[in-house]
Amino acid sequence: MIEQLRISNLGVIESAELELGTGLTALTGETGAGKTMAVTSLELLLGAKADSSKVRRGAKSAVVEGVFSVPADSEVVPRIVEAGGDVDEEDGTATVIISRQVPASGRSRSFIGGRTVPTSVLTEIAGALVTVHGQTDQLRLATPSQQRVALDEFGGAPVARAFATWRSAWEAYNEASTQIEQFEEQAQDAARARLAYEALVAKVDDIQPTRGEEAALKREAQILENVDQRFSGLSGAAASLSGSDAEENPALAGVVRARQFLDSAGDSDDVRELLSRLDAAEADLSDIAGELADLAAHSEADPERLSAIYSRRQALQGLRKALGMDLDQAIEEADQARAALEDLGDVDATRERLEAALDQARAAMDKAGKALQLARSSAAKKLTAAVTAELPQLALPDATFSISVTEAPTPAAHGKDVVAFQLASHAGAPLAPLGKSASGGELSRIMLAVEVSLAAEAHDKHHTFLFDEIDAGVGGRAALAVGHRLAALAATSQVIVVTHLAQVAAYAGTQDVVVKESKQKSAITHVERVAGDQRLGELARMLAGTDSPTARAHAAELLSTADVAR
Repeated sequence: MIEQLRISNLGVIESAELELGTGLTALTGETGAGKTMAVTSLELLLGAKADSSKVRRGAKSAVVEGVFSVPADSEVVPRIVEAGGDVDEEDGTATVIISRQVPASGRSRSFIGGRTVPTSVLTEIAGALVTVHGQTDQLRLATPSQQRVALDEFGGAPVARAFATWRSAWEAYNEASTQIEQFEEQAQDAARARLAYEALVAKVDDIQPTRGEEAALKREAQILENVDQRFSGLSGAAASLSGSDAEENPALAGVVRARQFLDSAGDSDDVRELLSRLDAAEADLSDIAGELADLAAHSEADPERLSAIYSRRQALQGLRKALGMDLDQAIEEADQARAALEDLGDVDATRERLEAALDQARAAMDKAGKALQLARSSAAKKLTAAVTAELPQLALPDATFSISVTEAPTPAAHGKDVVAFQLASHAGAPLAPLGKSASGGELSRIMLAVEVSLAAEAHDKHHTFLFDEIDAGVGGRAALAVGHRLAALAATSQVIVVTHLAQVAAYAGTQDVVVKESKQKSAITHVERVAGDQRLGELARMLAGTDSPTARAHAAELLSTADVAR
């Protein structure tokens, strides 16, 4: 509920303050006085787009501030605290100040509980506290999407639960559809990649190279190609160390003679050390001579092995040229290709799996869609009955109202339903879509009937409704009916109505008048609360344009009628 609304430098309003209470408050005034700015100020508190052109000429900024009260256990209180705002709590009631500053140039700023917040947060929190209906809202009620929103709101928790299940199923179905679409898009590329991987692996597997194999074969071929020269070198080296028929002074014999001479040099540390080294040299030379002799003995020509090496090297060279890479890289690429082939898996099996998942998601979505349609259909029956019960009291006794819930051609994020509000404005008339069958005045009253029904179902006494000239296109007895039903809504919620009809204003428990005073170079608008004789005079002006005795008599009759009706 809004307790107070303060406006500074907004449009024609230099400074205005509205003290608001429970029940129905009527905001009246002559055309052009600034009633629209009062509505604009409240819309700004609800997060509406700021327009710097609305800042009063000469002012640096326009400021709108509202004092709201809600139950201390309201779900908006923790949201305000989460946003960093301060909340005053007393006797089970939480009070918070919400404000909006619109500069003459630059971006607007939003505040909740003294803390700057994004406009989206302002919209979320304040929007939960106030419902605004203007003439544009009446037009929106004529569209199927807004009718569906109104029905879902009326349906409450059962529809909300069914809708949540639908959204989950809808998103799962879309995800499954996306996966199979992406798979089919990639399948052709995957097939080409598979062929390339398989060809690479086949080439490498056909030759089966090993790492370092080509270099090892090259070294072995060089040995086989020079076997005679190798034998000569190895045997000659062995003979020079250990002796042969052709070698009379081998190196080992010289080492032995040197040791014999050294033995005769006497026993001393330096001689013993040299003798030890000669012993080691003799052992090493003996080992080397043995190995040389062994290698020479096995240095035989092997033309078959050499031919096999030539053939293998040719195959390896052909693979290297075919792939355009060295053999070690070819082995690495083949390993990676095998891994990629495993990742690609079985295309047909993958397609079957994805199609099965899509069928399962579609079935779940269809089930959720039927449950949502059933919940909406149940809510539609109840809302139809509630609105129908309101029509006679809104001077539409012969009108017939109906809500149909039918299946849409294609599913969407909001479900598989088409919700249509239908109206037959008089007896014998066929039911037709609300936007086509209702006049402006009828649409206003239908909207009011829907809002009264919604309020009775969902809203509490702390919620605020603002109706901006909902009585447009209405007059006479119908206007009295609108006033009466607004008063009925005000029995459970705070209601503010901006009206130009005395028949509606008369039903208000409180009436505030927007007054514009012209000065030399400007006009100043302020808000005055009227009661008693002043209110009678304002109602007379609204009825006849002048405060005449006859108009006052009619105004007094209106007030009396409204008092009796309330």
